[in-house]
Amino acid sequence: MLREFDNEEITVSSVVKILTIATYAPADAPGAKKAIVQVLNASISFYLNGDTPSSASGFNESAGSSFELNEAEMVGFRAIRRSGSDAKLVISYLREM
Repeated sequence: MLREFDNEEITVSSVVKILTIATYAPADAPGAKKAIVQVLNASISFYLNGDTPSSASGFNESAGSSFELNEAEMVGFRAIRRSGSDAKLVISYLREM
């Protein structure tokens, strides 16, 4: 059974952001198997393979939406804001308990 063990909030601006490795893959405990990401207040562009998105390229996720990431996708996740407004991401990390 997967349970939340940690979370974080990330502000996505005009510079590409990644998820915090020390949060989803702590050195002293098992890492996350899944992440649930909620996008607040502004749209983002993102890729899951480590490529660099831009405001005009990448998958588009709108404010108010949410999506899940597996282990490999967490590592490759890169995001940038889609418009002139910063976006906030709320991420919950889940692992086997």
